[in-house]
Amino acid sequence: MTRPHPAIGIGYRYSIHDWICANLASVDVLEITLDHCFAGSEASRAAIFDLVGRIPLTAHGIGLSIGTDAPLDLAYLDKIAAVVDRLEAPAYSEHLAFTRVPGRDLANLLPLPKTESVAESIIAKVRTVQSRISVPFLLENISYLFEWPDSNLSDAEFLALICRETGAGLLLDVENLFLNACNHGFDARAFLDALPAGLVKEMHLAGGVTASEPFLQKSLLVDSHSHPVPDRALALLDHALARHFPATIVLERDERLDAVDEILDDVGRIRSRVAHRSSGNPYGCSAVGSTG
Repeated sequence: MTRPHPAIGIGYRYSIHDWICANLASVDVLEITLDHCFAGSEASRAAIFDLVGRIPLTAHGIGLSIGTDAPLDLAYLDKIAAVVDRLEAPAYSEHLAFTRVPGRDLANLLPLPKTESVAESIIAKVRTVQSRISVPFLLENISYLFEWPDSNLSDAEFLALICRETGAGLLLDVENLFLNACNHGFDARAFLDALPAGLVKEMHLAGGVTASEPFLQKSLLVDSHSHPVPDRALALLDHALARHFPATIVLERDERLDAVDEILDDVGRIRSRVAHRSSGNPYGCSAVGSTG
């Protein structure tokens, strides 16, 4: 089954569960944070699983820490696999990052040195994930505030190398790309053009804030998931859609969740951009499911 354009949706958040259920007709898909399915409250877990069959769901993780210089937690990965199957999700995505070191949770997504040797270690771990998960595995580009001094590959080269060797897809976070390009001074469009066609399977969009502190040499854009998607990120989405054909585009929102009109407005703005880009040029990408 194919659809003429990407499914457009939002990240599910339990605190606005009732509002989400009342507005299911406004979105095509919900993205479920897998860790909430076994680490959240009993009520939140039940609410998530009650959505199965009501609307297509896709699966996103936050706790794998694939970049930690240690073996993967296979017990955690098996829990993820069980939830992915229960959600009937068509894919499982995680961040290309590390969030912990042995014995300590860092509570943040941190970047990896972009080198061939680090890529080799990630490639081995991706293959382990793929051997235990029943659906395609996707890696997400993160936003980062610093670069490791020994990095010798560009962001696009690092991602493409890992995905080429493993067959993993890319969850392209357009907002993260926009922030990194602004904060680190590289060409976001050149990044998109350097990615192999067909690599991008899903996309994220969000809106952040500008941080200006006395100890900072310059203001930084921060991925807070708290405000409307900036126009410049939507322009970058336009450029991405000229070459890449994701199955889903998800709006992320984690702060100021009471501003539900902003959420619906962003969904509409994204839908408008997609419709304009795909008009007369159907995507023919695989559907994530059917609302029946």
